[in-house]
Amino acid sequence: MKMENFYQNPIDVVEDVVHSKKWTFSRADDHELVAEIASHWCVYRLYFSWSEQIKAINFTVTFDIKFPESKSKLAYELLAHINEKLWIGHFDITSKNGIPAYRHTVLKPYGNEILYKQLEDLVDIAIYECEKYYPAFHIILYEDSKPQEALKLCEIDTLGRA
Repeated sequence: MKMENFYQNPIDVVEDVVHSKKWTFSRADDHELVAEIASHWCVYRLYFSWSEQIKAINFTVTFDIKFPESKSKLAYELLAHINEKLWIGHFDITSKNGIPAYRHTVLKPYGNEILYKQLEDLVDIAIYECEKYYPAFHIILYEDSKPQEALKLCEIDTLGRA
């Protein structure tokens, strides 16, 4: 019997991906996993939840910053500009607490190996997008800048670090 044909809880596959990256994680139950990673800009929390009913994994990455109501108009304008550029997933701001989040949903393909590779790619893309646009969110939150100006800084390709 091929491993690919063996049924595995999709969150177990997520756990395998997260474990391979050596990230800290916990399982709230069979259908949820939360991981935490420190990046160049901040600490990200990754939330994965499986819906048996629709056979999909919902994936969210949250930032460690929070927008007050006074900055929400600028933050939503920034979101609109960023989301126009994305091919996969989208950014939003949680209505409950004003935290920026990257979100994407994956329909479970047939086979654990395909799902593993798909999740591995998704996580890499999500972290890349979060790292790319984090400075714009930070600028909007802490400086007196317009979203288009903050976004321009994210579009500059840099080589190395100072």
